[in-house]
Amino acid sequence: MRFEWTDIFADIDPRLQRLMQRRRRGLSTPPTASTEVGEVAAIAKVNDIEAWYSMTEVREGAEIGCTEDGDIIVTARVPVSRLQSVRSSPCVISLQASQSLQLTTDDLTPQTLSLQENKENFKQLLRASETDSVPEQQGKNVVIGIVDVGCDFAHQNFRYPDGSTRILALWDQDGSSEPDSPFGYGKVYSSTEINQALQAENPYKALGYYPGKIAHGTHVMDIATGNGNGTGSPGISPQADIVFVHFSNGAVEAVLADGGSAVDKSLGDTTELVEAVDFIFEIAQNRPCAINISLALHGGPHDGTALVEQSIDALVSQKPNRAVVIAAGNSYYKGIHASGKVPKNGFTDLHWDIPRGHWQYKALELWYDGKDKFQLELIPPDGESLVSLQLGENGEIVDEDDNTVIYLSHRFCDPNNGDNMIGVFMESRLPGGIWTVRLHGVEVNNGNFHAWIEREDGSQTSFVAPYDNTHTVNSIGCGRNIIMVGSYDPTKPNQPLSYFSSSGPTRDGRKKPDFIAPGQNIWAAASLTENKSYRKSGTSMSAPVVTGIIALMLSEANARNIELDINQIHDILIQSAEHNPPEDPLQKARYGYGSIDINAAISAVRAM
Repeated sequence: MRFEWTDIFADIDPRLQRLMQRRRRGLSTPPTASTEVGEVAAIAKVNDIEAWYSMTEVREGAEIGCTEDGDIIVTARVPVSRLQSVRSSPCVISLQASQSLQLTTDDLTPQTLSLQENKENFKQLLRASETDSVPEQQGKNVVIGIVDVGCDFAHQNFRYPDGSTRILALWDQDGSSEPDSPFGYGKVYSSTEINQALQAENPYKALGYYPGKIAHGTHVMDIATGNGNGTGSPGISPQADIVFVHFSNGAVEAVLADGGSAVDKSLGDTTELVEAVDFIFEIAQNRPCAINISLALHGGPHDGTALVEQSIDALVSQKPNRAVVIAAGNSYYKGIHASGKVPKNGFTDLHWDIPRGHWQYKALELWYDGKDKFQLELIPPDGESLVSLQLGENGEIVDEDDNTVIYLSHRFCDPNNGDNMIGVFMESRLPGGIWTVRLHGVEVNNGNFHAWIEREDGSQTSFVAPYDNTHTVNSIGCGRNIIMVGSYDPTKPNQPLSYFSSSGPTRDGRKKPDFIAPGQNIWAAASLTENKSYRKSGTSMSAPVVTGIIALMLSEANARNIELDINQIHDILIQSAEHNPPEDPLQKARYGYGSIDINAAISAVRAM
């Protein structure tokens, strides 16, 4: 292997740099649900919306809204060949590539429960006592949005007693696109179309939508808003209306540097996620709306400045009676985070353990203060240094056949937070063993850094133990207006934190997750069964508990003609939480404000 410098525009998102360099080597960017071959989905922050739309390279997506400083966030599709031109436009402040997301489920047990066996599930979810009662409104006149995979619209828990659907709209982002498709891709099924399909012998075939067996999204949806008509065990907000976005999950065949291929198992991307949230709020219009997102990333600045987080923050703050809840992630024990301090004129090593034959694409992000200047050295398992990369430089490592196997970027001053970022993107099968990322202190103000290895489902690489398990929360959930939820096990004495539930704080020191909720050994609707449930574990399961609680609060407020903005919603939840964190500071960072007392939250709304 040898290192080669590149002349790729350095002041651009490193993930976009990588795509540009791949194109130069004749490797096209494969299509996704929302892009064509050679095109990339992106989120941008611009200061002149007319100038942005005037660029012929830009295929418009959503106009999300304004940031606190008055800039506008938009989504778009851009040809990889035109990325440098678009980013160089005076109207573009920041342009970020989409990142693939994954579900936040840690465990799957495909065992089903019948109606009779399910009757205690509601109390378990609410952490309720024998004297607790179901809130009066039960989510009436509120919309719960679910962004996930697999909506079993035929399950009895999502139908009224007369058999009609509770689902206002189902956007299948993988569906056959039509001229009126949202943002130009996928297919939307209306409640009328769903009701017509429910009359057929095979409703899935009649509608042209198949949720899949034991679908993650059906389970999540049931926890937040199932009515128990099939299972006998209602979710948190059983009378809310539902909007479901089936997140893009088409597998993409990736060409490896050695000529082989592998299927990328990732779901849709952050651009499609932002458009899903925008779609749900548009369907809800002025009705109160709470959205659940049980999807996650590892990479990112973890400080709320990523454009996906700024987008969600902007959408939530546009109107009162809106909330977005995101799962904290299940990465506490996986060794995907490292931190430390680089001394001036010295160095600090990070050791990255890559198993032999690990074919998956791998990425490492490292963030440090913009006032510091590090030098990056990458050392493979054989101990011979491959490259020394200064701040502001980028390049690639190629094999004997002139294929790129690693792309490296050392970006100066990210436009959203002013910090420096190192990206190491490993394209294919590389020598197994311990790779060393060595950081040299050239100019040091404080020297602190944080690094994350991107999620690799099925075979996660990690740093060498002992692990630093702090700062492992989901990187799309660190926004100021986002509510993040960790997990505890309600089936155990003292209801301990789940072993997988990720830890805060954010990189800028804020408390995340905000709350914890039941997320381990949770029974909820099983798709393709009509009336049965099955068990899953993960912060995917704890997030919809809080989504349902917020829907209950919004329903109570709506009945009293009260509007709640996101700060009021957050404050009520904080006031209603247990506030009894573990004494261990490492465990405290996973706890947030604790679990929420539903009765206290509803009472707080009624007292307004």
